[in-house]
Amino acid sequence: MAAQRPNVLWIFSDQHRAQALSCYGDPNIETPHLDRLAKEGVRFTNAYSNTPLCSPFRACLYAGQYITTHGVISLFRPLLPERQPELPSVLQVHGYHTSHMGKWHLGGGDCPCHFVSPYFRPGWDDWLGWENSNRPFETTYSIGDHPHPVRTLEGYQTDAITDHTVEWLKNRAGDKPWFHVMSIEPPHSPNIAPEPYMDMFMDKELTYHPNFDWASPRAKQHDEELHGYYAQIKNLDDNVGRVIEALTETGQLDNTMIFYFSDHGDLMGSHGMRQKSRPEEESSNIPLIVRYPKGVPGGRVSDAFISAVDLMPTLLGFLDIPVPDGVEGDDLSGVLQGTREDGADMVLMQYERPYFPPAPNTAFRAIRIGRWMYSHFLTRGPSQLFDMESDPYQMTNLIDSPEHNKTRDELHERMTEKMNELGDDFLERAQSS
Repeated sequence: MAAQRPNVLWIFSDQHRAQALSCYGDPNIETPHLDRLAKEGVRFTNAYSNTPLCSPFRACLYAGQYITTHGVISLFRPLLPERQPELPSVLQVHGYHTSHMGKWHLGGGDCPCHFVSPYFRPGWDDWLGWENSNRPFETTYSIGDHPHPVRTLEGYQTDAITDHTVEWLKNRAGDKPWFHVMSIEPPHSPNIAPEPYMDMFMDKELTYHPNFDWASPRAKQHDEELHGYYAQIKNLDDNVGRVIEALTETGQLDNTMIFYFSDHGDLMGSHGMRQKSRPEEESSNIPLIVRYPKGVPGGRVSDAFISAVDLMPTLLGFLDIPVPDGVEGDDLSGVLQGTREDGADMVLMQYERPYFPPAPNTAFRAIRIGRWMYSHFLTRGPSQLFDMESDPYQMTNLIDSPEHNKTRDELHERMTEKMNELGDDFLERAQSS
C-alpha cells in the first residue's frame, strides 16, 4: 500500500501574502510556474494562517493543533515533541522517507541560529537546515545531528535551497515514497533578491491595494519594501520552475503531490502597517496551491475555508493514513479530491505575542466565517467587523453599525463557542483587562 502512495513536496515560503501572485490576480507580477501548478491543480482563495507569526504557524502546521493546545504562543517557544505526534514522524511510521531543507523555527532558538537539536525536530531522515536566520544571502546552516561544522549556503538562499533540492531529487531511489520540505525564508524581510531581480522591480510602476496608506509616515519605506518583495517572489517562482523541471527529468512529476503555501502574509503598507501579526487579509490570508493530477482534479479554484491546523489531517486523509488523536484540524481531503466543496465551518485565528513577555496590546482572536471577518482585541480597540464580499480590502469597519449589531453578536457567540471548545481563556482575560 505504501509504495502506491505519492511522493509529497511542500514548497513553503515565509511571509508571502496570497494576493502577490498572478494566479491570484496581482497585476504587478507574473508567476508562470506557480500559475502552472494552480492551473493543473486546485487553488484556495480562503486559506489562512491561524496565527500569523512564524513559530506558532509552524507548530499548528506540524501538530494539527491550535496554539492554546500545542503551547507555541510566541517566537522562541519550542514545540515539545512529547506533547503530540508531529507530521514527519507519522509519515515515517507509514513508510515515507522524510527530508527537510531550510528554516525550522520550532526549537526555541534565537535569530540567527544555524542549528536545531534533533530533539526539537523528530521524524526527519534527512536534515539540512537552521532554526532561524532572516539572512537571505550567505545563510548559515547545519547538516545532521551536530552543530559543527557551521556551513554556509552560497549566494541567495532560495537559489541555494533549490540547488540542494534538485540534487536530492536526482539521487532519490524509488524504493519508497518521500516527503520533502523546502522551507524558504524569502519573501520575508529584508526585501532583497539577486541583482537581476531587484533591477526588474525597483523602478517598476506598481498597482497598490486601495487600502495602501500613502498618508502614513512610513509610506515611502513600505513602497520600497514592496518593490523588493516582488523581486523576491519572482525569484521564488523561477526556482519553483527549476524544481518542476527536475521532477520532470527524473520521472517523478506525475507521482508527486506538490503543495505551495506560506506561513502568513505581509501588510506592506496596507492600513498603514507592515509585516504580520494582524487579522487583516494581507497578514492572514495565505496562498495555497495543490497539484497532483492522479488524485487532485485540475483547473479548480476553491473558496473552501482551510487553515494551518487542517493541512496535517488533510494530507493524512488523502494518503489514507490515520489521523492521530489530539489533532484539532479538519480532514479536508475531499476538497482536494473534488468530492466536496465545503471546507471548515470557520477559520479561528489566535494571536498572543511575538516574544517572551506578555503583550496584551497585540493579542487578538478573529474568525472568518461566511462573508464575514470578526476580530476581537484583548486591550487594543476597536474590534472589527468586515463584510468580505462587499469590502474585500477591509476599508469600512462595521463594528459600530447599528444594522449589523445582530451579525456582530452572532459572530461573537460562534467565536466564543469555538474558543470554549479549545479551552481558550482569551475572553475571560479580555473582560478583566
